[in-house]
Amino acid sequence: GMNHLIMANIDNESQKPQIKEWLKKSHSTARYLLSLVNDILDMSKLQAGKVDLIREPLLVDALVDEVAAMQTDNIKSRGVEFIVEKEIVEPCIMGDATRIKQILMNIVGNAAKFTPKGKYIRFSVRQERIGDEHVDTIYQCEDTGIGMSREYLGQIFDTFSQEQDRNTQNVKGTGLGMAISRLLTDAMGGDIAVESELDVGSTFTVRIPSAIVKEIPEHLKETPQDKGSPSTAPPAAHADGSPIRILVAEDVELNAEILMEILEMEGFEAVHAANGQEALEIFEDSEPYAFDIVMMDMEMPVMDGCTAARKIRALDRADAGSVTIYACTANTFQEDRTLALESGMDDFLTKPIDIDMLLKKLESSARKTER
Repeated sequence: GMNHLIMANIDNESQKPQIKEWLKKSHSTARYLLSLVNDILDMSKLQAGKVDLIREPLLVDALVDEVAAMQTDNIKSRGVEFIVEKEIVEPCIMGDATRIKQILMNIVGNAAKFTPKGKYIRFSVRQERIGDEHVDTIYQCEDTGIGMSREYLGQIFDTFSQEQDRNTQNVKGTGLGMAISRLLTDAMGGDIAVESELDVGSTFTVRIPSAIVKEIPEHLKETPQDKGSPSTAPPAAHADGSPIRILVAEDVELNAEILMEILEMEGFEAVHAANGQEALEIFEDSEPYAFDIVMMDMEMPVMDGCTAARKIRALDRADAGSVTIYACTANTFQEDRTLALESGMDDFLTKPIDIDMLLKKLESSARKTER
């Protein structure tokens, strides 16, 4: 409906402010629809036992900071105070950072929705050692919001569950966030609990057991200070002012058009390849270090992304082993991740691509490939 209104009024200059408002609402609705689809897919995979957790070293402090950073604007824009507290005894543990963040984003995001202006949300983490090798990490989110009835507390972790009353009727939600959080917590061998009182607030507590990592991996030790003084060059350019060049391997024409427009709008220089074979040929025919980053769709005709990545890595040229390659895929199963990494790719960009996350990753990768 919003898109219909926009198309009908696109040439009407007097409607420009209204068109901007319709675009904002259309974008918001699209994100809501996407969250619903993602939540339903997650529930299906979890209930079928098809979600493989990725257990790798993670820094608890950084994980909490990332969740807080993603929620700060959302909370403070509502006139709510946001307090973050940390009591960490084991900085590095084994776990699935993505899934833990998903749980915490659900909980802190819910607190933001149901906490009125002038109140506060306290997001905290603490740890309890379990012997010499393991630790329980306890994440807690306390809010002074509208709270929940005693009757609803018994079904909060049910699928498609959301309390219906005058305080919640204007709040959108899929009704799956808490059910997914419970299933993920269970899969990690942990537990999630909630205490709440109407018109007083709610407290969610997530406890996840983990193995302690004694030696922090080098890649986790990097900090902004370690990388030297920040560059004065724009984010999409090298320090010498030359543009960051990206090879985009994408077979779906609409996806390619959107990506190319966004990248060029942000100041990157992008080259399109319609399949893996074409991406390989473009890279092979280019001068060494002509491309800083390759965005490689995993499923393409003629040659798939994993095969193309392996062939790029095998080329006899100086930049074959160092160019950053991102796997672009809607498949986030462990076997897909393993396949991409084994083929020589560096990281993932999950489809549908989050544009803000895409730009942050590209800028971070570009800083590592300074000429």
